Amino acid sequence: MLRLGFVSLLVAAAGLAAIGLGVSGTRGADARPAIRYVFNSNAAPSAAAAAGWNLLDVNSKAEADALPTGTRGLIWLGDYDNTSCDWERSAETLERALAGTAGDPKVLGFLFSDEPDPSACPEAPAQHKARSRLIHALAPGKLTVMVADSNSGPQSLAQTPLWRGAADRVALDPYPCYRGKKCDFSWITKVIQRANAAKLPYWGVVQAFADRTWRWPTAAEARRMLSLWERSRASGLMTFAWTWDGKNLRSRPALNVLARFNKGSARSWKTGASGEATGTATQVHYTYTGRNSVTFNWRGSATALRFSTNGKRWRRVLGRRAHPVPFSSPGPFREARLTGLKAGTTYRYSIGGGPVSRFRSAPAGSFRFDVEADVGDSENYRAVTRTQMQIAADKPAFVLVPGDLTYGNNEGQDAVDRHFNDVMVWSRTAAYMPAWGNHEWDKSSDDLRNYKGRFAIPNPRASTDAPTAGCCGEDWGWFDAGPVRFISYPEPYTSRTWAQWRIAANELMAAAERNPRIRFIVTFGHRPAYSSGYHHGESTLASILDGFGDRYAKYVLNLNAHSHNYERFAPIHRVVHVTASGGGASLEPLSGADRRTAVRALRLIHVRVDVTRARMKLEAICGPATSRDQLKCNEGDVVDSYTIGG
Repeated sequence: MLRLGFVSLLVAAAGLAAIGLGVSGTRGADARPAIRYVFNSNAAPSAAAAAGWNLLDVNSKAEADALPTGTRGLIWLGDYDNTSCDWERSAETLERALAGTAGDPKVLGFLFSDEPDPSACPEAPAQHKARSRLIHALAPGKLTVMVADSNSGPQSLAQTPLWRGAADRVALDPYPCYRGKKCDFSWITKVIQRANAAKLPYWGVVQAFADRTWRWPTAAEARRMLSLWERSRASGLMTFAWTWDGKNLRSRPALNVLARFNKGSARSWKTGASGEATGTATQVHYTYTGRNSVTFNWRGSATALRFSTNGKRWRRVLGRRAHPVPFSSPGPFREARLTGLKAGTTYRYSIGGGPVSRFRSAPAGSFRFDVEADVGDSENYRAVTRTQMQIAADKPAFVLVPGDLTYGNNEGQDAVDRHFNDVMVWSRTAAYMPAWGNHEWDKSSDDLRNYKGRFAIPNPRASTDAPTAGCCGEDWGWFDAGPVRFISYPEPYTSRTWAQWRIAANELMAAAERNPRIRFIVTFGHRPAYSSGYHHGESTLASILDGFGDRYAKYVLNLNAHSHNYERFAPIHRVVHVTASGGGASLEPLSGADRRTAVRALRLIHVRVDVTRARMKLEAICGPATSRDQLKCNEGDVVDSYTIGG
């Protein structure tokens, strides 16, 4: 929608008579739209009204009723979720929200969707038509409004015809003025032409804000935007925004132009045309970097990310150049650090004007996480696609991936990029929490730059004798989620690496043992301490983890990979060890046996863990079948279950 905030806009002439506004379908040379809307005006509704805007954003009937004389409210009804392809609010909730609005003259209508994505959700247009009909049934005579993505280049143009009939009015919000560039007005013209060809009833949005990506338009540039929309078939106009990113429209030269337009006294905003898409973003994923922060990474031309808790007040974060720079493809690779979050809270976000999705900050209470490793990419390992879909269906808060992410050292650099696109089925909405494996560093055909440059490891630590490529830092880290402290361990670059890690991890475990908020301690890394699979357990690591198990009562679980099989051990020195490598790469033969093994299976299996304050319940989930399977099960079956705690 507004790519910056959720609202928008103005009403169309064809529907105005029914709502009591009595405006004809055409405008004279100096006529102004019957409805002029300004976003983020709730802090100064009287000032906005004095400047000629008469539609303000609100969240309820009560807020609309409190607006200044001569203004009305457009009520936000919650959004359409491009991940679940369903509505945020149920029909029952909607009925309560609309109660009493049908006869309220201060309520003009309802905004009920912000940039739905028909490529992700093919049924979205039909769902929007049904939702609009429901709103009309609950509040007859009121306007329904949705916002269509107008900043994604050809994708925006292609979807325009799909929204005809999906709402009374469809808002279009192309922004032309970027920092360091001339305003490119041609994009507004292309959006208008496409909407006209589709016979879409639409509104226009004028840019009047600045942040790290966009700049303030001059008075002349504001006049040019107004001219383009005035000459279009748009039946109303919106201004973004009264305030945004700590800046206020009050002091800007464009305010006078907008105010004159609003008051019907303007003649001089008629000029040319031009525009620009906001950029692409693939390989999107994020990590927790603390209880109140996450970091997003992506590849593409998009330079910024916007996020919001409720779709109304959006914050913008500029994507920095990744360091070290991945080399699997030209990039550019960017990293955006989001801080000041509230733990356990869902946020909406958009990268470069792309589809709106959701992420959740680090859990504050109960949660679910999944574990997979030894993954690869979908071209070289067919099972990768099905496994990632299984994980997405689990809807975890985050996914631990303890090593051998892409096998780019064996399969080539294209496999690295494919992997990070493959996992987007879940990585846009669940945090991707990795640890490095041997395939990330032990051959010259791939190295840690491709991985350290794609992640912000939480509380990052450097390891002794790390490889020169990708050195130095982010070899391991730790984070807290709900009642659990997670500590990763590094690859054994040399004989000194784990000895150094032991000292640092001991301090973290001791602090967690003293912390009443922490109930469990979990370690994760690529190499197994214990294994009867293709790769034997690492005795040095086993000695370290055994010592931690003896010393710290909260330390109860270690998750690893490396051997391509599933194996769970009975507690060893009070710690349960689980090999969970079933990300999609080929299985490897089992070797030997260990009397402490509780369950062992040669099958692609990922692990699902449900956490409460009192317990952690582990479930091993049967994955897609392969020619090397020694366990027969139906995809999705729980083939092993174990509970730690009460």
